[in-house]
Amino acid sequence: MLEEEEFHDARSEEEEWVLARRGITLVLNNQYDEAQKLFTDRKDSIQLAAGHCFIVFMNALMSFEEEMLTEAQTVLRNVERRCAQDIGWLKSMRNKVFGSFKEKSGEAGRLEQQVILADTQVCLALLTFLQQDMSGCVRGGWLLRKAWRVYQHTYNQILTLYRQTFGSELTVPGSDFASWRVVTQGPGMVESPSCDWSAPTSPHTTPLSPSTPSGYLNGYKSSFASLLNAFSPAPQNEMEPEEISRLMSAVSFGYGVFQLCVSLLPPSLLKLIQLLGFGADRAAGLEALTFSRRGCDMRAPLATLALLWYHTIVRPFFALDGSNVQAGIDTASQLIRESQPEFTNSALFLFFTGRIHRLKSEVPAALEAYLSAVEKSPQREVQLLCLHEVSWCYLIQLDWAKAYKSFMTLKIRSRWSKIFYTYLAAVCAGASDKLSEAARLSREISESLQNCGQPGAPSALTQLEDFICRRAALLSCTTSPPDPSYCRLLAYEMLFLWNALPSTQYNNIITRDCESSIGKEPMVGLRSLILGTVQGCLGLHTEAKASLRAALSARQNIPDSARDSHVTAFALYELARLLIQETYEYREEARHLLERAQRDFKGYDFESRLNVRIHAALRSLGQ
Repeated sequence: MLEEEEFHDARSEEEEWVLARRGITLVLNNQYDEAQKLFTDRKDSIQLAAGHCFIVFMNALMSFEEEMLTEAQTVLRNVERRCAQDIGWLKSMRNKVFGSFKEKSGEAGRLEQQVILADTQVCLALLTFLQQDMSGCVRGGWLLRKAWRVYQHTYNQILTLYRQTFGSELTVPGSDFASWRVVTQGPGMVESPSCDWSAPTSPHTTPLSPSTPSGYLNGYKSSFASLLNAFSPAPQNEMEPEEISRLMSAVSFGYGVFQLCVSLLPPSLLKLIQLLGFGADRAAGLEALTFSRRGCDMRAPLATLALLWYHTIVRPFFALDGSNVQAGIDTASQLIRESQPEFTNSALFLFFTGRIHRLKSEVPAALEAYLSAVEKSPQREVQLLCLHEVSWCYLIQLDWAKAYKSFMTLKIRSRWSKIFYTYLAAVCAGASDKLSEAARLSREISESLQNCGQPGAPSALTQLEDFICRRAALLSCTTSPPDPSYCRLLAYEMLFLWNALPSTQYNNIITRDCESSIGKEPMVGLRSLILGTVQGCLGLHTEAKASLRAALSARQNIPDSARDSHVTAFALYELARLLIQETYEYREEARHLLERAQRDFKGYDFESRLNVRIHAALRSLGQ
């Protein structure tokens, strides 16, 4: 008992950010229960509450389950309220006049709370965008604007202290980027009614001039704040250099995640973001995250995970580098090496190691890493995440039997979109000539989504569920029952849509299946689209362009409003991507194809995903 009391006494003397960093490190090193005890042991600590927020948020993104998403939103809002109640504008004025009797950590604590407040807004915005409806997009946009304003204001405060301490000539990520400057509220811009707090100007940092476009203290607020600052003592830096450096790392993490995520929104949402008064700079976000991961703040290992997520998942998934899915491998491998030995046995780092192997088409090594992560992690969310990748590895290997078994396991264990795993299991069953099982599973999907396909019927289907519902109907068709080659085309369609075809080493088998399935394709042009994409992966550009043009030719008489018009849109993109790699004379034709796909096709499957790719391709052409 005495030893336990001494342990608690020693721990209470540690700074709260050190404990928060330890808690996050424990989670990443598969010691989840120990971390939970640490986070909940001191409920009065806002930094430990923030650390707990990050973990709950990560769990929600990994599992994608409704109850986890709801829990994450609740935890984030609780921390938001805790921060907002101490840094609202009126309370800020009160504290300046009468002094704050609650604040124990002084200037560092105030800045920390402002950073945490902005972090909660970014996390809430990302969870809101996952709702995939227009109201969610609008709410997410306002949350991002609130986060942007706090980041911008807090960043300027911390940057002032940082340069006062370490030298004004230092270059810090974000300090020279115009994107930090928030567009001030104009006549056509209406403020969110829920925005009842803002970050106060601190008496201990050099205030921004009234002409600075901070988007914060304007009008009479700026005048009153300036008046109060005029009667305040001369600004003095009361923080230790190490604390200032840590805060710079902390705000850089949030800013980096913010910039990176906003830059990946589809063009339609980017227009909304620009109307709200800010933009995004992906390079700035990556640089800020790199700066943050080298700091000592609790967010440093999270910054490393964010960079790994970008290089191993985002870049290949959105085809930001065209067909080169290995573009981020070297950077990701370096991040893994630099994280040793602290996270040698971390299940999450093993997960990203598996992603690297998969992108290098080293599927057996990827499976080994994923299965090792499942064995080491006590977290159900991490286990399911890795089992998801295991299943896709079997699919990439065209091992229909193992893929079927693995997807059936996920169907039972996962609470997220069971019909997604049911459909994948059905496709794999049909591809391995278990047609009765494929039909049974497809009927199971139809029964769980009875409103699917009924015009005017109320439905809460997500875009993915709507896609699967229509595909399941193809598998259970009684007038023209599918055969194994038909089911394999549906499996190849999934590999294509998830940009996993470049990772397979079985392109010759896929080519043979596509060439032998004339007249048996689930939708017009799909066979030629997949064939052209695979030929492009093999470097057969002439044959690939011919196949893609054949897909477009076959669909000339198909109405653009058809539910399978994604075949045309993706064929236009794939052909344009190949032309971009040719000589300069084909660039205008490529631009025309991309603009046609962007302009003439709406409402098709995975439209937002393709629009991100089209946007990136047009930018590479100088538009």
